Amino acid sequence: MYVVVAGINSMSKRLVKNLEDRHDVVAIDEDEDQCDRLYSESGATVIHRTPGTITALEDAGITSADVVIAAQKSDNENMVVCTLAKKYGVPKVVTRVENEEYVDAFRIINAQPISHNDILLSEFMSAVEHPHIVKLANLGEDLELIKASIQQGSELEGLTLEKLKKLKKFPSEFDIEAVIRNGETVKNPELDEEDELIMIGPEKSKNKLNRFFNRH
Repeated sequence: MYVVVAGINSMSKRLVKNLEDRHDVVAIDEDEDQCDRLYSESGATVIHRTPGTITALEDAGITSADVVIAAQKSDNENMVVCTLAKKYGVPKVVTRVENEEYVDAFRIINAQPISHNDILLSEFMSAVEHPHIVKLANLGEDLELIKASIQQGSELEGLTLEKLKKLKKFPSEFDIEAVIRNGETVKNPELDEEDELIMIGPEKSKNKLNRFFNRH
């Protein structure tokens, strides 16, 4: 996909670096230092312009964009970017929201608002309610990428993935995508202490997964 990111800051830098391996990414910002840093740290195309202007967005290729992400800290500036993106017919427009009062306004123009406060609340609630697993990412359609670790003395040590998945209480809704050991992916292992299991499954079944690793 062709992705345009309006605004360069610590959050959008991480976003660009996660997207650039799989997508064509263009970032825009009026701060020359921010542009220089992102250009030196990533493979993204970087444009030193004010993001909320027609010429900057056209230079970024907005007419070809599949997604526009308004990542500036100002809700007013993000509203301008989202409105212009919709005018140019961009199929997917996503925006950062600082002030909750702007959420409905962004929805009116069919931009998807993501509230920083909502994300923080969700992450803190998950950490409290599911202490034995860690959410790595939302994958859409209520699916999440989740990590769980094999604890010292766990009954799961020595099991293969096939035997693990056959345990009565293991939630069958979850697929195990990888096992990480000392930072490396391990194929067909017998599980060992501190191995990390990377899984994909439905958010609604996360309680069952947490209980499983709590018991084992």
